[in-house]
Amino acid sequence: MRFPHLPVEDELEIRSVFARYGHLADAGDPNFVQLFTEDASWTRANSPPAAQGGSGLPPETIRGRDKLQVLMEEVMKKKFKQRMHHQMTDFYVVPGANADDAMGHARALITDWREGPGKIAMFGKYDVRFRRTDVGWRISDMTVRVLPSGD
Repeated sequence: MRFPHLPVEDELEIRSVFARYGHLADAGDPNFVQLFTEDASWTRANSPPAAQGGSGLPPETIRGRDKLQVLMEEVMKKKFKQRMHHQMTDFYVVPGANADDAMGHARALITDWREGPGKIAMFGKYDVRFRRTDVGWRISDMTVRVLPSGD
């Protein structure tokens, strides 16, 4: 069986953008927002309580780089004190509707180091739409679902 694929150069650039997502988010780095298109959306589709493997944060959709920057400040820096870390895994990308569109899928283990030794805090599934822009591939839409999903 052969799977649909992107040109190698496009896939490598998309993989690099996605890899930076976890690194920059975990660091609370303001450059995090540069990974996204100006009109990007980021959705937390669900959020079980922390006792059930979630963040306890409400489901929400955030639109635009300014609001994504607030997410970094309020959640990663203040709430999680930059001690929650994403280990992204099983990432693959497929062509989208046209040559400037692609879809990526990944799993993530999110570890929590706020109380000393790290522990697995959450397991998430990411669906990511990438769009080619004047400055390269960027994230245009991202949705994360945390298990258990409650569905």
